[in-house]
Amino acid sequence: MSFLALPWVIGPIPIVVTVWAAYACGIAVATKTPTSGEAFLGALLLPSGLTAAASQLILSNQNFSVLLIGSQVFSSLCWFIIMHVSGFRPAPNANMETSSEKYPGALKLFAILLSAYITFNVVLWIFPGSDRCTIGKCFAYEWALGRKADVFARLYLGISFGALVLIGIFALLFRAFHKFYTTPR
Repeated sequence: MSFLALPWVIGPIPIVVTVWAAYACGIAVATKTPTSGEAFLGALLLPSGLTAAASQLILSNQNFSVLLIGSQVFSSLCWFIIMHVSGFRPAPNANMETSSEKYPGALKLFAILLSAYITFNVVLWIFPGSDRCTIGKCFAYEWALGRKADVFARLYLGISFGALVLIGIFALLFRAFHKFYTTPR
C-alpha cells in the first residue's frame, strides 16, 4: 500500500475540501440559492483547489509569484461566475443613488483591501517559508496540505486568501464603474 504513504503531493484536506466545494456549488446552482454560506465558501474554494492542482500538474516549473497572482485573479473571477450562475444579483442601494454627498467609506475600504492584497503577496514573495519549519510543523503541514517541496501546498492557501481579498476589490471596482456609467450627466 505504498500509494497511501504520506506525505502526498496534494494532501487529503485540499482534496476533501475541493470535493465538498464542488458539491456545494452544484447544490447552489441547481437550487438557485446563492445567499447560503455553503455557496459562498464553495464558490471560493472550488476554483482555488482546481487552480492550485492545475498549477501543480501543468505549470509547476514556472515563477511562483506569477502563478500565485494569476491563480488568484482566475479564482476570484470564477467566484463571480459561479455566484452569477447560481442566481446571485446584488440588490440596488437606494440610499446611494439619491444621496448627493460623497461616500468616502468605499474608497477607504478599497485602499485597505488593496494594501492588504499587495502586502500579503509581497510577504509570500519575500518569505516563501518552505525551509523555515521544524520537524513537527513540517509533518503536520505536509500531512494536511501536501509536500512542501511541491508548488501545490504553497499555492493553495495563498490562492484562497488572495482570491477572497480580490473578490472585495473587484466588487468595489464594479460598483464604482456601475455608478459612474449609470449616473446621468
